[in-house]
Amino acid sequence: MNAYLDREDVRDRNIKELIEFLRMPTVSARGEMKPMQDAAHWLMKRLQGLGAETQLLDSTGFPIVYGEIKGDSDKSVLFYNHYDVQPVEPLEAWSSDPFEPQIRDGILFGRGADDNKGSLISRIHAVEAILKERGSLPVTVKFLFEGEEESGSASLPATVEKYRDLLRADACIWENARRDDAGNPTTTLGNKGMFSFELRVRTASADSHSGKANIYPNAIWRLVTALSSMKAADGSIAIDGLMDAVGDLTEAEAEICRNTPANGPQQARKLGLETLLPGNDDFAVNKALFYTPSLNIQGIEGGYTGPGHKTVNPSTALARLECRLVKNQDPDEVERMIQKHLASRGYDDIEVVSQKAGAWPSYTAPDDPFVKTVAGAAAKVYDKDIVILPSSPGTGPRFIFRYQPQMPIAALGVGHANSRAHAPDENVAVEDQHLTTKHVAQILRDWAEAGA
Repeated sequence: MNAYLDREDVRDRNIKELIEFLRMPTVSARGEMKPMQDAAHWLMKRLQGLGAETQLLDSTGFPIVYGEIKGDSDKSVLFYNHYDVQPVEPLEAWSSDPFEPQIRDGILFGRGADDNKGSLISRIHAVEAILKERGSLPVTVKFLFEGEEESGSASLPATVEKYRDLLRADACIWENARRDDAGNPTTTLGNKGMFSFELRVRTASADSHSGKANIYPNAIWRLVTALSSMKAADGSIAIDGLMDAVGDLTEAEAEICRNTPANGPQQARKLGLETLLPGNDDFAVNKALFYTPSLNIQGIEGGYTGPGHKTVNPSTALARLECRLVKNQDPDEVERMIQKHLASRGYDDIEVVSQKAGAWPSYTAPDDPFVKTVAGAAAKVYDKDIVILPSSPGTGPRFIFRYQPQMPIAALGVGHANSRAHAPDENVAVEDQHLTTKHVAQILRDWAEAGA
């Protein structure tokens, strides 16, 4: 079934090609166009070698690569990945040059090995393997490779909107996932949305002497009292209306919350805690992570925090916050709810300033037929069950495909629990690279037959 990918010469060649890819310094944060163009053209040439029809999609930023290979059935799968990587600093913390990959004890070290070049190239190698074995693909595959994910995917939404018909598919394999602490393969089916904002307070035209704090208002006190109105004593969000769209769990969702190991005590110990906020019970932790919105204060600015004391009564204060959203929540609606909540409590002088375009939550049902195909293929390749995670606690650009809500999206990747994505000594296990490639190939075969 995976005889081609199991050949030693193929395994070696695939790793050598990944190393070649990892040598490209595609750090999107640097803003340098040439390495990004070089990588995009390298990818286009590679896809063309598979027989794909390719093009660079119109974009206001770094190149966005598209490729398509027609399959034997009416079904189609879209691969979304990114070829940009995180900055490598601090360089002195790396054991070797981040752009001169090394294999040590079966582990491949290099920037982008996990996030996201290893996963990207696994899609290409999986498709190539099927073409070598049978001469054609059982399903149509579409490749979408962008170069700005690590910088916020600023250009991607407009590009996807322009090419929405070209990018339609029956299912999507998303960019990345990792083995968990127990070594089990995982897939994530969504991302939380996010609304990032500032609360800005000005209580007077200038700071005043703190001896007059009984007659002049203090901006920091006003800010913290406003903030305290946004959460209840038990830590739940108290913003009027914000929780209304959060529905009850389906039976499939509840089952995942019950059966997915959350490792609550271990997570607590990592940060020197005895218990997590929702408790250490698997169900409570998973429900909080996957299906409950959060409101987080990132930081507060105001007043004097230098050495010693300054007897000042601050006239300005600022708080930066983000609200992570779950299915059925809209970041634009959340912004209006926050403004209304503050105004109704007498804080209409506090300015709510959105920091960037909101991100919508994305969601695929855990009992979707494509998810079952992903799980079944994993059992064949890994000889163990895949752990299905309904959502990543983080936020990503999956929501750009909300115009085709019927398209299930499942994330797969080459990493493991200690792959150190975004950190020095980023790495993947060579064997995991091969297994992910085999998993992707198996999904394409099985998806063609599912429901046939």
